[in-house]
Amino acid sequence: MNKTLGSALIVAGTTIGAGMLALPLATAKLGFALSSLLLVVFALLAVKAAWMMIDHCIALAGPASLDALGRKAFGPMGRVLVALAMGMLYYALMAAYVSGSASLIGASLDFGQGLAALLASLVVGLLVMFSTQVVDISNRLLFSLKMVALALVIAGLMPSIDGASLSQGGVMPLAALPIIYTAFGYHGSLPTLVNYLEKDRQKLRLAITWGTLLPLALYLVWQAVVLGSLTPEALAATDGKLEVLIGALTHQQQGWLSQCIHLFADLALATSFLGVAVGMFDFLAALFNRQSSLAGRSQTALLTFIPPLAVALFYPNAFISALGFAALALAFMALVLPAVMSLQQKRHPEGALLLVAAALVFVAQLAG
Repeated sequence: MNKTLGSALIVAGTTIGAGMLALPLATAKLGFALSSLLLVVFALLAVKAAWMMIDHCIALAGPASLDALGRKAFGPMGRVLVALAMGMLYYALMAAYVSGSASLIGASLDFGQGLAALLASLVVGLLVMFSTQVVDISNRLLFSLKMVALALVIAGLMPSIDGASLSQGGVMPLAALPIIYTAFGYHGSLPTLVNYLEKDRQKLRLAITWGTLLPLALYLVWQAVVLGSLTPEALAATDGKLEVLIGALTHQQQGWLSQCIHLFADLALATSFLGVAVGMFDFLAALFNRQSSLAGRSQTALLTFIPPLAVALFYPNAFISALGFAALALAFMALVLPAVMSLQQKRHPEGALLLVAAALVFVAQLAG
């Protein structure tokens, strides 16, 4: 039972991060009711896709991996497609987190966007280069502090909720759909959990369900306190910029609550940035066969951080748009991949459902 609980927390921990900060920015025009409905729908879709994905992982002859799923679905080209999707996902998320971190650091310390992006990349890069163990210990500490800060922020903002603000909205911008979808993007870790729980379908389904419901509950409460405590005019004025949203939330708050809001935003970005950075670092080290020496790790670090840093420098405020592009890679791995395998097994309704969902994400991102 402890391994099942641990797996559920891995799912929840992978899900709850900087994407949570993007939700109010992306869903401001939807309003609380419509955005909540879409969050529930996408959470259910995430669970369904995850259940299908673990079924395919369990059916593999050897250990589960995305590489093995790719080869089974698309043959020899599957390895290339999965590698490209993983690279796109990691780089898009890294670009989003470098940009988001630069926005917050720049606003707090009065730094320029370029210097703030460089500083954020340097700090995280040094931690990742040092060792995965250092990242793990740092991430556990920061995640614990983040959850405490989130609880304090929610408790502090609850009295500010205005029912009139919650009833606003109702417009459906397509660009919001990929952001909501990415908010439940834990599927890349499922093969690891399948191996960890020794392909026990019941335990895996339980871990996935509870690991999805916890973030869903937190997202709904977060949406309520943010959309309910800001006027429609204040939300519109954010213009998709993270630092403006944090500034609007802290504008009428004093003392500890203002500090907690800043702390939660900083920690949400830091934990997501660290988690994705170490995953990207290990992925590139294996892909290019880099050694674990100082020279090898330095080369891998440059490959990991230079491209997203360039995006943050040349495309400021890329936080929302980069998360949207991450949704494209995630849709391939979490929707298209299990859908193709389901169709191969004559499970046509399930395969068709995921393909329709993937098409919706693609169209929404490209059109939005």
